[in-house]
Order: sequence, then structure tokens, then C-alpha cells
Amino acid sequence: PAAAAVEEKDCDCCFDSVKLDAGVWCPGKGHFFCAACLANFLTAFKTADYAEQKKGKGRALCPMKDSETPFGDGALAAFVPQDVFDEYLQIRIKVAEQGIQEQMEKENRDKIEELKQKLAKAEGGAEQMELDKHRLRIIDDIFTLKCPRCKLAFLDYDNCSAITCGGCACGFCSYCLEDCGKDAHQHFYKNKSKCPKEGGPLFIDHAKWLVYQSKRKAKLLAEYLATVPEDLRKKVCDLVAPDAKDLGIAVPENLAAEALAPAAHGLVVLKLSVPRKLRGQLADKAKALLKKDIELKFPDGKAKVEVSSSAGAMTVIASKQPTGVKTVKNLAANLPDKTQVTIDDDWVELECKKAKIASGWVKNKHIVGRPATGAKLKIRDAGGYGSVMVRKAAKQDEGKNVAGYLADDTDVTILKHWIEAAWDAAEGGGGLFGGGAVPAGRGFIPGCDVPEDDVTLQGKSEDCWAAATDLGKALGVELNAEQVGGGGEPAAKGRGKGAKGRGRGRGRGRG
Repeated sequence: PAAAAVEEKDCDCCFDSVKLDAGVWCPGKGHFFCAACLANFLTAFKTADYAEQKKGKGRALCPMKDSETPFGDGALAAFVPQDVFDEYLQIRIKVAEQGIQEQMEKENRDKIEELKQKLAKAEGGAEQMELDKHRLRIIDDIFTLKCPRCKLAFLDYDNCSAITCGGCACGFCSYCLEDCGKDAHQHFYKNKSKCPKEGGPLFIDHAKWLVYQSKRKAKLLAEYLATVPEDLRKKVCDLVAPDAKDLGIAVPENLAAEALAPAAHGLVVLKLSVPRKLRGQLADKAKALLKKDIELKFPDGKAKVEVSSSAGAMTVIASKQPTGVKTVKNLAANLPDKTQVTIDDDWVELECKKAKIASGWVKNKHIVGRPATGAKLKIRDAGGYGSVMVRKAAKQDEGKNVAGYLADDTDVTILKHWIEAAWDAAEGGGGLFGGGAVPAGRGFIPGCDVPEDDVTLQGKSEDCWAAATDLGKALGVELNAEQVGGGGEPAAKGRGKGAKGRGRGRGRGRG
């Protein structure tokens, strides 16, 4: 008997005729789409305006716009590639996060209006009115992002940090709020696509952008509190603490004027680049070398660290294997700038002509100095055993993986420094403007793309620069001291060297 005819249907997008089981009806049952058009639609939906994505709470509606019911996940997952579907799910997370942010901003606007009305009516005693004035200034001028020219509140952010004000067409930086004329893109391009003042990248997803904003607002809050009379400072701080908590802004614990605004009191903060392998020694050296009024801070050794392209790119390439060959097969992930990773191990590929080792691997802790590519350094066992095992590959295995042993103080040439790390799922690595999804994974990242400049010294300028120099000599490496917020080192001081809106307006990022 003849086989039953398989019913076909024309796709309402490309008009090709396909089998009914090779496509999907829209939720309203009015339109039919083939698998290829559906995948293209979801890919386009990834870069659609936030207002469009928001209609279905991050879920796609019929592209023919005749239904307010979103597609079901099961129907989509059955017909589109897994990577397309994974990125589609990330849109839902982004929309939810931005929705929460919008709600918090709306609550802020309501608080501002409430405070203005309260002050206009002169409700409360003199001290309460003074406290309310401070709270109003903090919420309105610090917690609310505004155009630097017309002061219109800015809420919308679409992954591009070169903002154009919807009120006066001012182009400004969303990090430092510099008025850049008509277009703020050059502000970033002249500094490797990063804000020259705050270091934030031109393209960054909404969640990471909020982290930058929280840090900036915390700094401004501290500086403002320093101007509040000492007898009112804690009361003002307590009053705005709930508002700050809602926005993810850290409230300072030390309310001394010097701690809140160090620069205004002749204090500086120096950022030091200290190799992680030497940080165990750092605390001990600091006790002996630092004066009492110098504060040293560095993160916990188990804390996650941020990646940042040394070339100024918006992403950092993580490889499955530590080789210089960049192929799709060896690509572990294209990590967005500032992605946090957990360091599992720290490897150095080296050459030793004396031992006839053209390429071998050792742990960075056994290398004396910074393992920059091409550097001529010495090897020394960190445990004091007198010799270091050289492996054939960057893995823990011994046995057949052992290439040989090198005695302490043997000269080697550094070929490459790699950080073996793991990361959680992230958003923003799939394309130029972010929005692509990066699944959780692990791999090898070039050491130069995992900065070590997260150690700080705070104190009087001359004392800090002198301390940076002394610490560098004690550790035997250059610490590349740099003053946070600009400003140079005092004359005759070293550089830490070693022994050798939507509320009332709308802004749009034009990426």
C-alpha cells in the first residue's frame, strides 16, 4: 500500500513548504514557522530593544505581533540549536534583573518626592529637617544617575556605556559622567575601549555595569559623609543605609573624616601589583616595614579574581589546553571582561638549554620573579628541596609526565605563563555588544590577563611611596605602584621596585 502523505505547511516567514512536524505554530495558532526561521528569530530577539524583550518578560512573542502569549520553552527547545536556546534563556535573566533595578529606581523617585514634600511642609524638628536634607541630597544626587549637562535622570542601559541623553542629546560616559559633547565613544577609544578614569569597558552587560555603579556611588557616598558635621554623620549614615542596601551600595564602617575622604586629608591610596605567589610573605614583611598609620589591604587567597584583557579587548580567551594555537576546537570560552574566575593552578612553560628541555612545565611558585614571556629567570624550589620537577604537560600527573629535574638557581627562559581556572556561567561573551551566554567551565587563561594589582596601601603620600619601594625590595620584584584616582609619586621616590533615564528622561547607549 502507498505510504500516507505527510501534511506540509508554508512557513509564514520564508514561505518554504515544510512538514508540520518540522516547524512550530505560534502561541495564537495564527502563524507557522520552520525551524530555521525560528532559530533566526531567537537570535535576533537576543539583540532586540529592551522594551521589546520586556513585553513577554524575556520570552519571545509571535514575530507577526498578533499574540501577547509567549512561545513555550518546550516547543522552542525541540526545534532550535542548543546554543541558541541557551542564549535565549539568558535574555529572561537580563530582563528580570533590569526589572528589579527599575523597581528600585521607581522607589527611589518616590522617596525623593516624599522628602521634598516633607521639607516643603517643614515637618519635624530642626535636626530631623537637617537629616532629611542630607538624605535627599544623597538619594537625588548620588544614588540617582543623571546627565551631567541637564541633570535629567538616566535609567535605561543597553550594554553600551557611551550614553546619549534623551533630553539634551549630551554624549556622556556612564562611569565618570564626563560631558563628551555629542558623542562619548572617543572617550573610550582613546583608552583601549575603557573609561580612562574609572576603567569600565565600553560594552558590558547590565549586571556587571551595576557593579561599577555601586562602587562609584559608594565612593561618592563616603566623600559626601565626610562633609557632614561629625555629630550628625552616623545618623545620616544610618538613615540612608536601607536605601543603599536596596541598591547594593556599600555603606562605610569607618566614619572618621580621614577614612571617608583620604585625599582631602593628605592621604593617598596606592595600587600595587603583587604576585599571588608572594602574598604569603607580604603580610610578614609589612609588619616589619610599614608604619602604624599605613593601611595594607589585599584579598583573601581563595577569593575569586577578575580577568581583564592586557590588550584592551572586551573579552579574554580561555583555552582548553595551554597552547599558543587559537582554534575553535581549543576554545574553552570567550570570557567577558571582568568575569570572575577561581584559580586552580598557576603554570609556567619554560625552556632550559642546559638541561636540553625545549618545552617543560613548572608551577609558578618555583620561578624567581615575574614570569613574563621571554624573561631570563632562575628556578628555585618553593619547598626548599633543592630541585624542581619539570613536567611534559601542564597537569598534575607525574610518572611518564616528568621531563626531568632542575637544580635550584638553574637559568631558564620563560615561554608562557598560564592560569588554570574555573568560572561560572556568564552573560556577554557571545558577541561584540554582549548578550551571548558563556556556560560554566574551566580552562587556561594567559597570566597577563589575570591582573595582580588588587593590593592597596593607604596613608600619607610620602610614607606610602616609601613603603611601596621597601616592600618591593623585600619581595624582590617590581610592585608597579600607581596612585588610585591619578596623581604621581613625589619627587625622588621610587615606584615600588624590587632588587633589580527613564524616570524623567531616557538615555540610550549607542554602541
